[in-house]
Order: sequence, then structure tokens, then C-alpha cells
Amino acid sequence: MMRRYTTLLPILFCLPAAPVLAQPAIGSSPCNSSTLNGTYQLVLNGRQQTATGITTKLFQAVGTATFDGLSKVTFTMTANTVTTSQSFGSPLVYSGSYSLQSNCLGAISITSGDAATFTLESYYQGKSFAVTGSDANYAYNGTANAQPASCPTTLSGVHEFSANGSSLSGPSLTAVLDVAGVLQFDGQGNVTAQWTQVSNLTTTTINATGTYSLNSTCLASATVTDTSNNKYAFSLSIYSTAPDFALTVTSPQLLFSGYGSAAQAATGTGCAALQLSGPYEFSLSGRLAPGGIATKILSAVGAATFDGQSKVTFTLTSSTVNGSQAFGTQVVYSGTYSLASNCQGSINITSGDTATFAVVAYSIDATTQQARAFTLVGTDATYAYSGGGNVQPSACAASTLSGTWPFSAVGNALSGSSITGVVDITGVMQFDGQGNVTGNWTQASNTATASVSATGTYSVTAACLGTLTLTDAAGTKYAGSVSVFGAASQTFQWVTTDPQLIFSGAGRVASVNPGQVVENAGSFLPDKTPAGSVFAIFGVNLATGEGQPTKVPLPTTLLTTTVTVNGEPAPLFYVSPTQINAQMPEDIKPGVATVIVKNGSSTSNAAAVIIPATGTPGIVVYGNNRAVVVNQDGSVNSPTSPAKVGDVLVAYFTGGGPVNAAGPLVTGAGAPDGLSPVSGANTVKVSGVDATVNYMGLTSGSIGLYQANFVVPKVAAGDHPLLITISGQNSNNPLIAVSN
Repeated sequence: MMRRYTTLLPILFCLPAAPVLAQPAIGSSPCNSSTLNGTYQLVLNGRQQTATGITTKLFQAVGTATFDGLSKVTFTMTANTVTTSQSFGSPLVYSGSYSLQSNCLGAISITSGDAATFTLESYYQGKSFAVTGSDANYAYNGTANAQPASCPTTLSGVHEFSANGSSLSGPSLTAVLDVAGVLQFDGQGNVTAQWTQVSNLTTTTINATGTYSLNSTCLASATVTDTSNNKYAFSLSIYSTAPDFALTVTSPQLLFSGYGSAAQAATGTGCAALQLSGPYEFSLSGRLAPGGIATKILSAVGAATFDGQSKVTFTLTSSTVNGSQAFGTQVVYSGTYSLASNCQGSINITSGDTATFAVVAYSIDATTQQARAFTLVGTDATYAYSGGGNVQPSACAASTLSGTWPFSAVGNALSGSSITGVVDITGVMQFDGQGNVTGNWTQASNTATASVSATGTYSVTAACLGTLTLTDAAGTKYAGSVSVFGAASQTFQWVTTDPQLIFSGAGRVASVNPGQVVENAGSFLPDKTPAGSVFAIFGVNLATGEGQPTKVPLPTTLLTTTVTVNGEPAPLFYVSPTQINAQMPEDIKPGVATVIVKNGSSTSNAAAVIIPATGTPGIVVYGNNRAVVVNQDGSVNSPTSPAKVGDVLVAYFTGGGPVNAAGPLVTGAGAPDGLSPVSGANTVKVSGVDATVNYMGLTSGSIGLYQANFVVPKVAAGDHPLLITISGQNSNNPLIAVSN
């Protein structure tokens, strides 16, 4: 007979309260100076240009940035400069002070080694930052990512890289360069490099070999020589154990900087066309710059769809300055692609345009075999192109963009069809999740800066593409196109225009996407709550205090707090200023849904969550990752109350998904009496050993709670991870105790 333990329910989903703040917000995590703390990889670019667009000075550096978490910052770099002469590999140390506001924007003032001022933005919970600024010589832009706790001891395998730079003739910049290629490290100090570089409408392939070294501070260097005996010096700064890295490359004839990532570290096998499969966010930039002066530019954003075999389609919103201005033009390019075993390949566009690209796939997922990203360079009859894409989320809505999103971008000032200068931009967007946005940014051109504040509206489609329209205090209107990407929907690419300006860049969520803190109440994982199950919301000022219901059916208001999912009230188990536990309404359909919290008369930002169609089990836990499991004798399983092999245990979980119900399922009310087994194929494992499952389904009389009745398989005495699987979806792995 099925056993149920409804007396456990009041303790399953409650946490202590926290102080009340002014405005309810899902996922809010304000910044301060301690948000940036420790050592970060850093790449910093600088340039000086004349009013006619001629670059007269160029600076590129890679190294580290160290923040003390209070107010002090130090940049330690290897710098390459082109002024009246070339200077490569010069060590530089800049130091000064920094501050960071609650919206994750701040400032850096460099007072030693240089006199410079930067606008600073922090994102990804302080794991990354970006800067724009100037000193007496350069307009700067830079990005950085936190270094790993321990640095890799060697480099091995295939790593893609992409970069931008310039061709040189002594101290003169003769053309702009876009680069994409691979570095193959043998783990013993030898490296092979192959890259494609595009300058104006000329494409060149470089093959080179050489040696590399890596030190204990996550910095590396390499020297390679190509088949024409040209030597190239690489400087790398590593920011992940994959590893991923920033790099600068110099030779007497060129200078470029960019980023690299492991192409095959997850699989250890070669690439083929199937590694690029499905839709990717895609940004594409084109330019023609004879003599290094831009005369034609294209900025586009949208999606690239690969069929996993040979066909590819680019669907883009394009803005061009090419004898005239043409903003917001819809274009579709299609053709064929191929990938070699080293993850390099080609794309040939034959419809909508005639163009050829060199492409590199990287960050291959070990389970799906899908490359998470790609980069490319190429040409058509008009432009030299660079671009890339990242895997899109499964679905989006306006609420996918919610909360605080710092952004950075590069672009050009315009006068009609003339390009009058280069602009670097750093700022922050505040999205309400319901179509309204406020933007504040600083734009720098050479050593001059200006501040812009604007408000407007935005939209995001289910395909994760959108629009952005802003108007600043002077009445200037900005029109943008947006493409969201990343499994956690934490980044977007965008292109924005007005008659005097065009720029493209990326927005990154300051902390986490608010939808990622709407979680399965058992596993505390996002996007894992099917209809009828229990979920948790985290944020600030979600309620005036702690509240719990006193009767069933559950109320949809506790204290002054309500929660809606797609506008439908959700029954509430518990509310506090920082956490809410609620039941996902039984009639919510699979796909993207929007969650909103209202506390009194104040409404939170909206958050997007993915409602799965199948079970996504989350085992309820207590203490130090112990599973809420009831032993055969009725005691709660623990190290002091272990089970025995052959005992029948009951594990409690949420997120079981569809069931073959014994009666009507009513939102907020207890499950019907009798057996309501889950409809998806299911298993239980203890330390990887299959257990006999007697029942897996709803706990009758309880709300949103499931149970698995199983027989303890033959395992050794001790703690063992418990795993429930439904429809191929694995649960978390809390521990149970077994004693033989």
C-alpha cells in the first residue's frame, strides 16, 4: 500500500525572513565595490583617430586586473603600441581607485603609471567587467573575466580564436584586419597555428608552427613562424580551466587582439558538420576600409540556423552605411557549410548574397555533441566580414529581458552617409520584463565623452529575437535589433542606430537572469517546474514578513503578496521578503511563462521561466544535502537512522510532471485519493544501482508533492546518492544512509 507523509509538508519549503526593502524584485542582487574582488584576465584596446577617420595611434594590451574588493585596482599588462614607431611586448602597470554603484556601473581612476579615467561595468555576479575611457593619448575599451582559482599547468588540444586588428607598415596603419582560426597545443610546449585573416576584400590563410610556455599566474606566451618565415608573438591571459583566454598577436606587419576558447575539450574527438546544428544567435559586422579609413559599414543581428549536415541560413536585421543609410533592413542569406576535424570549415552563401566565410566551431557539448558557439570571417563583393553566434535558449518572451543589464558596444559617428569617427559605449539597461526599458550610457570618441539617458520600449519573440526603441532627453531616437543567447538567457547581442550613430555590442545580466531564480523547490534548479509542482522564487521585498497558510485549498494571497504565472494566480505555501514557495497552476502549458510578484500596491519585474512538458524531478532535501526519505519503520532516514538493504523507502520530490490521475487535479487542493502514477518512464538508483520501484507519483492529499516508493538495492553500508529519473530527466543527488 502507498504511504503518505503529509505532516512533513509544513517544513519542506520555508526559510527565515530578511529585512524588507523598498521595491519587490525577482532576482535582485545590487552591486557594490566588493562585487569586484580578486584577479581577472584583462584585454585593453586604445586608439586615437583624426576627424577624417585616420587612426594615428593604436594600443593593445593583455594581462590582469586585480581588485581588492574595497577601492584599489591594478592593471598589469603586456602592451603593444603603434604611434610614431612600433613598440611590442612592453610591460605596463597602472594602478588607482575604483567604485561601483548598486546598478553595477562605476568608475576607475588611474593615477599611477598613467592618468586615465574609465567608466566601469560589472556583470555575471562580478565574474566579468568591461570598461571604456580615455587618457591623453587613447580612447579605450576593454573586457575582463575572473581567473580560475588555480591555473592550468599546461595547454593541450584545439582552441579556436577570433580577433580584430590592423595591418602595419612601420608606424602606419594600412588596413583593418578580422581574424578567425585555431591554435593546437600538444601539452609539451609545441603549438600549431592556422588562421584566416580578412583585410578589405582580400582573404589570406596563415599556417605557422612554434613553441609556447605557461606560468603559474595564468599568463602564457607563444612564438610561431609561418611558411613565409614571418614571426608572430602571442600573449595570452587565461580566465577558465577549459581553458579560455584573451590574446594579443604582433608581428612587424600586423597587430590584433581577441579571445580564444577550447574547441574540443569536452569531447576529445574531431569535428564534423553535425557539430553545428540548430538555431544560434548571430551577429555580423562588415566594413570596407581602404587605407584603414572606414567608408562602408554593416552591422546586423539575428539568427543562424544549421541543419547539422550541410545547409545554413542567416536571418538578419541589417543596418548599413554605404553611400546612404539603410537601417532595419530584413535580409536572408542561405547556402552550404562544412567542418573539418579540427573544427575549422567554410560557409558558402549562394542565395540572398554571394559570400564566402571561414568558420570555426567551439565549446562542443559532451552530451549533445553540439558546438555551443562559432566564429567566422569572410567577404562578399562589398564588405570584409567578422561575426559569430551562440546557442539560443529554447524559447523567449519579453520577460526574458528583466532587471539590470550592463552593456558595452563599439560603433561609428555619422554625418549622413559619411563615417566621421569611432565611438565606444558603456552603460546599463533596466528592463521591467513587460516591455519597458530605461538606458543610461557613456559614449567616448577619442578623448571626448558624453552621457546619455533614454527611455522606451522593447519586445522579444519566442524565437529570442527582438526590437528596442529609445528616446533620450534631447529627443534623439535610437532603434535597435536584439538577439538573446545562452542556456541561461544571460546575454544579448544588439545593433542600435540613429541618423548620427550606429553601434553594436552585447548586454550581459548584472547578476543572473531573474528567471533563473524561479526554481524547482526540491532541486533548486531553474526551468524545472512542470505544471502542478512546487516552485520557489528568490528576490527582495517579496513580502512584508513571513506568512504561511492555515488551511487548504491554499490561498493565492498571503499577507499582501500574490504571484501570477501568465496572469493566473498561483497558490502560496510560504512567503517572506526574500523567498516565496508556490504551486505552479495545473493548467499552465509547457513553454515559456511569465512570473510576477505583487506586494501590496507594488509590482515586481516580470521573469521568464521555461515550463517543461515532462517530469523534471527535484528530491526534497534537509540538512547537509540529505534526501527527505522515510524509512520502512516510519523514521526519517539519516546517518543515525539508516535503512537496510531490502527495505521499502519513500522519497519525496517535486517536479514529477504529468500523471495518470486517480481523480480531478485542482490547483491549490490536495491530490486525489488513490494512485496517480507519473506518466513518464522512470527509475530510481542508489549509488548507480537500480532499485525496484513500487510506486512513483503524486502523494494523495498533498499539494504538488510526489513520492517514490522503492526497495533499497544491494549496496555497501554508508551514505549513497539517490537519483530519480523521469522521461530521461535526472533529479539532484542527495544522500541516503544504508546500514547492513
